[in-house]
Amino acid sequence: MEKVAIYIIGDIVLSENTGAALKKWRNLFNIQQIELANYLNISPSVISDYETGRRKNPGVNVIRKYVLALIEIDKRKGGYTIKALKRLLEKSPSMKAILSIKEYNNPIKIKDFAKILEGEIVVGSNLDAVIYGHTVVDSIKAIMEMTGEEFYHLYGWTTERALIFTNVSTGRSPMVAIRVSLMKPRVIVFQGLDKNKIDKLAIKLAEIDNIPIITTKLDIDELIKRLNEIG
Repeated sequence: MEKVAIYIIGDIVLSENTGAALKKWRNLFNIQQIELANYLNISPSVISDYETGRRKNPGVNVIRKYVLALIEIDKRKGGYTIKALKRLLEKSPSMKAILSIKEYNNPIKIKDFAKILEGEIVVGSNLDAVIYGHTVVDSIKAIMEMTGEEFYHLYGWTTERALIFTNVSTGRSPMVAIRVSLMKPRVIVFQGLDKNKIDKLAIKLAEIDNIPIITTKLDIDELIKRLNEIG
């Protein structure tokens, strides 16, 4: 846990906007202000003041208590975020299947995300749900090279993200892999795949897990360029 805590503390301390960084990490851990405040035995308004910048930037000791509280609360809930972070920090540099991976400072609604990609919604409801990052995956390399354990590296810091698959022929293989996985992304994007060519089973699996599917015709370079511009 120490390695994870040091990483998060460092990210917050080195951030240009400490309050935004605090809020980002609390959201990534999916912890409400009141829940964190109760654990720290302080008023929720204190958390809000730090995150919005109304209160002077906290020192390292305050940041450390904030981060350790997030970790302890997550442990009580099963430690899923901590485990995801550990997997990311221990990620093998040889995983060539991942073309781009990023966590966002601010959440973005799925429907707005789709507009950025000039995407078309194939399956999906609750498009007002938000994501906090993306991972672009070469589906062929993922199938050929990644182990089941390495597959979890695709989720970065949080599963509240978009998994974007390139080199997809029908979408069946990615959806089968996601279906049997304990971790599910918030939304799936198929790059370069016509919606009429998506396998019916892939659509059915997405409906079962309530995961929206988006298709985009942007080429890979333009896709990654737009994704990297998301704050």
